[in-house]
Amino acid sequence: MKKEYFKIILIFIIAIFLEVIVFNITSYRALFGKHEEKKYENPQFLYSSDGRSYLKIDNINDEIVTLKLQLRAFDGISEYTIFYSDETSNDFFYLAAKNYISDNEKSHYIPLFLSGETKSLIISIDEYIYESGCFDEIVLNEKIPFEFNIIRFVIVVGILLFAHAIKYSSIFKEDYSKKSLKQEFILLGILAVFFVILSCINTYSSPETDSKKSLLSFSTNEGVYNKDFVDSLRCGKLYLLQEPTSEFLKLENPYDVLARSHLDRNVDYKWDTAYYNGRFYIYFGILPVLLVFLPYNLITGSYLKVSVATFGFSILIFILLKEILLKILSRYFEKIQFKTVVYYLIILCSGTLIFYANGMSRFYEIVIIAGLYFVLQGLYFILKSMEDYKNKHLNIFVGSLCLALSVACRPTDLFASILILPYLIKLFLEYVKQIKDKKFDLIKLILAVAIPYLTVGIALMSYNYVRFGDVFEFGSKYQLTINNMIELESRFSSVPIGILCNLFTIPKFIPDFPFITHSNDLATFYGYYYIENMIGGLFAIAPICFTIFFIFKFNKKVENKELKILVNTLIIVGIFIAIISTAMAGSNQRYLIDYAWIIILAGILIFASLYNILKSDETKKVLRFILCSITIYTFFVGIAAGILTEKEHMKYYSPEEYYKTKYTVCFWE
Repeated sequence: MKKEYFKIILIFIIAIFLEVIVFNITSYRALFGKHEEKKYENPQFLYSSDGRSYLKIDNINDEIVTLKLQLRAFDGISEYTIFYSDETSNDFFYLAAKNYISDNEKSHYIPLFLSGETKSLIISIDEYIYESGCFDEIVLNEKIPFEFNIIRFVIVVGILLFAHAIKYSSIFKEDYSKKSLKQEFILLGILAVFFVILSCINTYSSPETDSKKSLLSFSTNEGVYNKDFVDSLRCGKLYLLQEPTSEFLKLENPYDVLARSHLDRNVDYKWDTAYYNGRFYIYFGILPVLLVFLPYNLITGSYLKVSVATFGFSILIFILLKEILLKILSRYFEKIQFKTVVYYLIILCSGTLIFYANGMSRFYEIVIIAGLYFVLQGLYFILKSMEDYKNKHLNIFVGSLCLALSVACRPTDLFASILILPYLIKLFLEYVKQIKDKKFDLIKLILAVAIPYLTVGIALMSYNYVRFGDVFEFGSKYQLTINNMIELESRFSSVPIGILCNLFTIPKFIPDFPFITHSNDLATFYGYYYIENMIGGLFAIAPICFTIFFIFKFNKKVENKELKILVNTLIIVGIFIAIISTAMAGSNQRYLIDYAWIIILAGILIFASLYNILKSDETKKVLRFILCSITIYTFFVGIAAGILTEKEHMKYYSPEEYYKTKYTVCFWE
């Protein structure tokens, strides 16, 4: 016990050392040596260009180790850049750019590492800051303030304690047991961490968030789904109330994006809506509006933010991912180390790109997230029906209903229902073989599956027919988007390139926060293929997916027939949805959310199965190390993807929080 206390104390000592010495390394830049502090209240004004003013400090002729920009009566964030001339050259070199945050003192300082005596400096600031008199002074060689960042300290302590527990705590070495309360609390604690990260990403990435970060604040800029569509439904209309302008109606082919280039997409027409017979329609799934946005508006009279709904569904998704994973592992593995269960949960939650969806929080993402929730909720009840014989058919009914409803969010989710077919077919055949004793069970089974799918299917077909005169048309054919979807022919010839892009694109890692950037590199293709700001392919984001290439070995070694059917079905359905998504839509990071969890789950089950088959402890040790590395990698890439997203929403909508986070992580800046 004393030894354990000593280790915990040592962890705190290490964390304190990191915070005080390492993370505050720039604070000691002017501590050693004799560096004369110099202040310049009136540096030479050179010129203004492109909204920037350039100020020069000449004849410094001294060693400079720090620079401080001081502004007055300024509240906000602004970039400033430094150019220098030292003993290496008489001309000016570009040094660095930094963002001045009014209430973050360390952002006012830059540590300098120049050669010998500095001759001159040029500082570039926003022109409006200089002209409005906000510029105060430039201070050289002032000591950068020491800052003990309590949030960073707590995070480091948490990481070290978790790593120590994973390595040495006996509970992580035990086999997983669904009866263990300690293990359940640990798993819930992991989910709590995901909830906190999710909340931060969602709140600071919302285009509808005001300066006070009010959860229910609303801006009409992004309100076509949660405002315009709600207003239409309140009036009993299935089309948007906004009518096309005369300029739009004059277009010979309104679906030609180039023909619309001179029009205002928010005035003359609605971008990414469906245009049919003189009306604008929402082709995104109607269920989230009926379930969340419309009731909220009817009750409160105001409009619910898309980001709030996305956050709520995402919380439920994380909970369901945990429950589904545990149910499957408990069913098919008699013994599985709890440590690996923790790894699997982190990989599944991180790699499913829920962080990414919350980093965007638009109508594009809400329908995908809502659809994923209903798919997972449906699978949860189907898995529950395997355990609860008394309520088997009720669970199948509710599960089928949820799976059917997912199509009202995202039509692609229809293919997720294939996952339950092997189980339903097996159950059906069992009842048929015992028809005398299972006649009523057979009827219950048929009704439990047929009623939900027929009811939802008929409702959606009627909805489609009323709008577009076609029961199978959801409206994507009539999109006012980046291409003419009516004339755009089948794109199955682009599937190989799309699969390569969606599954195997390697993220571009950079030495700057959030350490990844967009990767839109595409192999040469002489045809149209849509790709926009991809971060990375699924296999590169969650490398556990690579284990599906061991499917043949898995099928040969694993004896559990039901598990083999499940894994093979997951792979087939996941790849099939990926192909359909690629052929019909193209490459965008959010498209991966439809099938990421399916392929990741298949990869986890194959890894777990082959790991259990191994007899060599040394090989198992190597695999545990690989699994741990994959977990850490997937977790941090998932967070980085949520911060970066397609349009860098956090950086754009919450720049102060973004750069505060950056300078907390990038302590050397």
